[in-house]
Formats: sequence, structure tokens, C-alpha cells
Amino acid sequence: MAAYDLIKQAMDVSATRSQLISSNIANVNTANYKAKRVDFENQLNQAMGADGFKLATTNKRHLQADDLVTPAIKTNTDTSVKKNGNNVDLDVEMMNQATNGLYYSALVSQLNGRYQMMNYVLNH
Repeated sequence: MAAYDLIKQAMDVSATRSQLISSNIANVNTANYKAKRVDFENQLNQAMGADGFKLATTNKRHLQADDLVTPAIKTNTDTSVKKNGNNVDLDVEMMNQATNGLYYSALVSQLNGRYQMMNYVLNH
């Protein structure tokens, strides 16, 4: 079930990312507001290490359901797009929202495929 847990966590991260992007867009004109991002993929890559990982739990280095990577919310304080100190770039946020929507759709498709396989095995 580790694969399902990883997909569920990725979907949760995508939902959090969508909320942050929406918040960034809502604050596009707020003075001194700094854009926020979810850092998940970098942490997942670090957890996987150079050798990668398989979702089997036959090795202590494999990710367990309890060991899944926790996403971090990071604030970009290095840049300023506007004179008022705000660094939200609306074009970037809209692109991020579209990318995140595609990512979420891909996760849903992956999960549906796994459920269909499980359903086929159980019914045949």
C-alpha cells in the first residue's frame, strides 16, 4: 500500500500547492507580500538518494508509510517584483496553477489505474 500512500501524499501536496498559489494570486497587490511555494519534489529526491527507491519494503532505506516526506512551505524573500516590496508575478502564478492542475490530473489518473487493476484482480 506504500504506492497508494505516496500518491495520496502527492495529491495532498498538490492541494496545498493550489491553495498557496491562490493565496499568492489574491495578494498580488498587497504591499511587502512574499510569494510562497511548496517544496516537495526536492525533498522527495533527497529521500530517494542517488540509488532511487522501490516501493517494496524489503530494505531499511525504502520509504515506509510512516517515513513519507513532509512538504515544506517556503517564502521567497530574495526578490521584489514591484516597488511596494511584493514579489508575486501573476504570469508565473498562473503558469504554476496550470502546471499543478496537470500534475493533480496525472495523479488522479494513476490512482484510478491502480484501482482498476485491483478491481480486475478481485473480480476475476
